[in-house]
Amino acid sequence: MLRTTTRLLPAVAAILVVAVLAGCSTAPGKPVDDYAGEPKGVEAPASSAGGASWAAWLDGGERFAIVLYGSSTCPPKVATVSATANDSITATLAPAPGGVCTHDFVPHTTVFTTPDRIAKSGEVSVVLPDSTLTLPADRG
Repeated sequence: MLRTTTRLLPAVAAILVVAVLAGCSTAPGKPVDDYAGEPKGVEAPASSAGGASWAAWLDGGERFAIVLYGSSTCPPKVATVSATANDSITATLAPAPGGVCTHDFVPHTTVFTTPDRIAKSGEVSVVLPDSTLTLPADRG
């Protein structure tokens, strides 16, 4: 019995280490709101002219919005976000819907709670698959 316990001890220890490390990783955040148009009460930056994606702080930095442009019937949406560093958030896009989409080009906003790991001062990068947006140091 002692030999079996001695052999199992390293395996149990390895499982515990994996469980602890998994607990330290940041789970992807799901949207808390998602709607057509730009964020309410936020002025679009000049850089968004022509339909460039942008991001903005909401509620003094407690939440943030990502604005993407595309078809109003098949809007581009952000599915999840996760903190990859104190000053960086990685965003995953939702799969494109099937079917026929209109050829208009309008804004669509997805709102997330700011991950705990994100520093509350300084600029924050929001990394999308094809671009990087910047949340300004000023939390509004």
